[in-house]
Amino acid sequence: MKSVSPGQGRVGVIVADDHPLYCDGLVRVLRERAEIDVLAQAEDGRKALECIRELRPQVAVLDLSLPEIDGLGVLDAVKREALPTRALFVSAQEDSATIYRAISFGADAYLPKSSSAAEIVSAVLAVARGETVISPAIQYGLAREIRLRRPADDRPVLSPRELEVLRLAADGLSAVEIGERLHLSKTTIRTHLQHVYDKLGVADRVAAVSQALRRGILK
Repeated sequence: MKSVSPGQGRVGVIVADDHPLYCDGLVRVLRERAEIDVLAQAEDGRKALECIRELRPQVAVLDLSLPEIDGLGVLDAVKREALPTRALFVSAQEDSATIYRAISFGADAYLPKSSSAAEIVSAVLAVARGETVISPAIQYGLAREIRLRRPADDRPVLSPRELEVLRLAADGLSAVEIGERLHLSKTTIRTHLQHVYDKLGVADRVAAVSQALRRGILK
């Protein structure tokens, strides 16, 4: 993939969606704006992450249901690697629990796919300025989800990778075995486990698994 940089003063953007017609249409809309520079488009999450790593766009416009790596998996990698890209989800999934999860993972904006071209362009520019954008169409459901969860949900938000490591640890695998399974170093696995311990407020894997089962994180 050829490295591309956004034009001076323009917002660098990548677009990822597995529906070619929608993706192409969205790219055309964004390219009509002089202040936006579409650097690449991707049809799956793995390609999207490669584009983000190489091109360092200011904004990634992502579908939630991407093949290979889903949108939240892409966002998790961006956060773990401290990449300078902000995430705007444009998704057909409009249930409040899904939106709550996306925002909890660090999404900077969430719009339904029914949003107009003007709304998406406006959101891209707002996210590039450091703002958070939640479509008015889904704000009520999200607010209700937050109210419902506040008194009852004491589960910390684990990243997809942390949850994956925790599940394998619960199956009795050692850090070396987990690393081999996930193609990661033993040091990286131990770092993920320590993050899990910190979030659960425990000191070892036995206590972590016990807490995770009690809180409903593992079933």
